[in-house]
Amino acid sequence: MMKIIELSVVVIYLIALIILGRVTQKRISQSQAGVEEYYVAGRNVGTGVNSLAMMAALGSGGSFMAGTGTAFNLGLPFLAWMTVGSIVGFSVASVLVAKPLRNSRKFTVSEFLNDRYGHIFFKVAIPIVIIIGSAMYLMSQMTAGGLIASYVTGLSYQWGLLIITVVFILYVSMGGMLAVTWTNILQGIMMVALISIITLGGIFHFPIRWSEFFANTFAEQPMLGAVGGTMPITAYLGAFVTWAAAICVTPHLIMRIFTSSNARSAKLSMNISMLMYGSLMLASTFVLVPFVPLLDSSLLEATHSDMWLLLIVEQFFPAILVGVITAGIMAAVMSTTDALLLAVSSAFAYDLYKGVYKPKATHQQILRASAIFTWVIGITVMFITLHPPPFLVVLYTAAVGFMVAALFAPLVFGIWWRQANSAGAITGLSVGAVSFMVAFLGFELPYNSEILIALPLSIISMMIVSVWTQGPSQNMLDRMDHYHQDI
Repeated sequence: MMKIIELSVVVIYLIALIILGRVTQKRISQSQAGVEEYYVAGRNVGTGVNSLAMMAALGSGGSFMAGTGTAFNLGLPFLAWMTVGSIVGFSVASVLVAKPLRNSRKFTVSEFLNDRYGHIFFKVAIPIVIIIGSAMYLMSQMTAGGLIASYVTGLSYQWGLLIITVVFILYVSMGGMLAVTWTNILQGIMMVALISIITLGGIFHFPIRWSEFFANTFAEQPMLGAVGGTMPITAYLGAFVTWAAAICVTPHLIMRIFTSSNARSAKLSMNISMLMYGSLMLASTFVLVPFVPLLDSSLLEATHSDMWLLLIVEQFFPAILVGVITAGIMAAVMSTTDALLLAVSSAFAYDLYKGVYKPKATHQQILRASAIFTWVIGITVMFITLHPPPFLVVLYTAAVGFMVAALFAPLVFGIWWRQANSAGAITGLSVGAVSFMVAFLGFELPYNSEILIALPLSIISMMIVSVWTQGPSQNMLDRMDHYHQDI
């Protein structure tokens, strides 16, 4: 059944985003620094803005929207380990990669690693890793968008997915990182405000004291708080390790470092984002999960568990506010989706098209190639996503795990270990990517535990090969020193 009020609010919000994309497209086309505006927003995004944008890019459909259903079905310990891993990951990234990456003045992770190791392998392999990993991640976000569109329009999930995919692609292909940054600011503000409102709504609607309410939930769902109750401990550890390392290498988050006005701002933005994301995620989960058993069991069975949050919200607020909240949750989905689409398109257009195929491409040609590939990858992922997975959080954690397994060792060692060389980095990337995919596709392992095999193999293989082969040149070592200078 169509929800007229909720749909109206969401439509107004989506139209505003498309207009914003058109405005930024005009600004970029008139700018002499078009590529820099498109991919890194002119490198002048301030700390406060970048903090909101970074938090919005991480806070996705698989976290804020799906957190309640995931926690109830898979247990609070699993969601807690993953969320704490994300919080740790921001701190790790602010120490290990924020300053060196910002000082490099590159546009992408691929460009940085190619500059560090100077081998043609990275010009091809890294964009492929980013495209595969980001496409897997995009599946979870488009699934969330399709579910929300279906919820407000009353149409089938497939039609909802089609509508929302076109909107996502339209404004990203027009405005690039400048559009993504502006919309992420709006989305970040909406997410902070609305998740806070939802949490307060839950508190005001507690039927009994929270401690008793929570205890009743444990009685309804005995596995809710049991460590290892719904899945093996290795799944918990894998989720933690994945997200503790993910912020260092995940392209749609790393791109926010390149947009920072300076290295100090990049580090500070990451830590502020960590506090905002962790606080909102944990507070909303612990307040809203106890309401799940109060919902009609037939309604729960008929609704995807990633949508249970909206069913709870309907019990608290009038339709107009539910519409605003739905738009806010859509903002959480879109803030990750648009950043992912841009990361994928930049991997193709900037790293492959310009970096390998046509080095002398003009910035208009690069932007055209990026826009075209945004549509190609978006439509391709949409078709793959027509049959959604059972838990969004599991799919996007697997996607991130693949990129961590391939890129963490080459990137972090390339910044901090002077012995790291191209032979070692090639080995580490190849071993990490291949072993992860073999474990993910070839074996029935616990959720997200593939990283516990692939990441150690990547690190060990890179170290061994780097030690037993010729070290980097003095020119390369001087370049490494530049990464760490105060600029």
